Amino acid sequence: SAARMWEAWSTSEMVAAAAEPEKAAAAPAGGKGNTAPPSGAVPAQKKEEAPVRTITTADGVRLPMDIGTRVQCRWRDGQFYPVRVIERRPGSAAGNPEEYEYYVHYEQFNRRLDTWVTVADMNVKSAEQDDPKKRGAEEHDEEHAEFDPNALREHEEVTKVRNILKVELGRHEMDTWYFSPFPPEYTTCKKLFFCEFTLNFFKRKEQLQRHLRKNEQYHPPGDEIYRNESRGKTTAFFEIDGKKDKMFCQNLCYLAKLFLDHKTLY
Repeated sequence: SAARMWEAWSTSEMVAAAAEPEKAAAAPAGGKGNTAPPSGAVPAQKKEEAPVRTITTADGVRLPMDIGTRVQCRWRDGQFYPVRVIERRPGSAAGNPEEYEYYVHYEQFNRRLDTWVTVADMNVKSAEQDDPKKRGAEEHDEEHAEFDPNALREHEEVTKVRNILKVELGRHEMDTWYFSPFPPEYTTCKKLFFCEFTLNFFKRKEQLQRHLRKNEQYHPPGDEIYRNESRGKTTAFFEIDGKKDKMFCQNLCYLAKLFLDHKTLY
């Protein structure tokens, strides 16, 4: 099936695209579908937050909490773990301080598990303001030990909030792990719909369905270099020329970045 074929050739595609980044140059902006600006584009600068109405709880905690606040937060297993507030947003048009949502990083877990929570998920009594000096002394990331500290800090600032939460590919729906620099018009979408044949992505399922009715491509572009049929299942690998199939490679990079923390896009 197409879904099984995707599982087989996706890894091969990532290797091919990463091996020849200069060939996968981004297509010019404009046009239909997801034709995008260069995929290394940095998201638009965030607007300054308007004055916020605040309240103080009976425990002396000011709401909404400031960015950088450390607090105990409930995890999926029902236990509380220390988190740091990375971003916040109003939970309602009225801007009720008690309805704010907070994007938090669980300090004992990988960054891919960062998520949006509400005050109801937190032990507000444990809230304390973050101390950058103390945090710098405590943090020692073995996974990124070889990275330049300043470059790593800049990377994490730009990619600190996961912009796309879910993707649908064929019959499969997946939770994403990391930020990916999609074009600005897609960054407000919580879920994107990918064509499993062309990797074009859309904001709405109806757009994908219209695309599929017109689509005449039912396998990846390029040359099939390997095929194996076993137990009624077919596994195939395709070799893609990034210079010839720029849009496919660019879309693949967008998709791959949702699951890779550090990946250079061209």
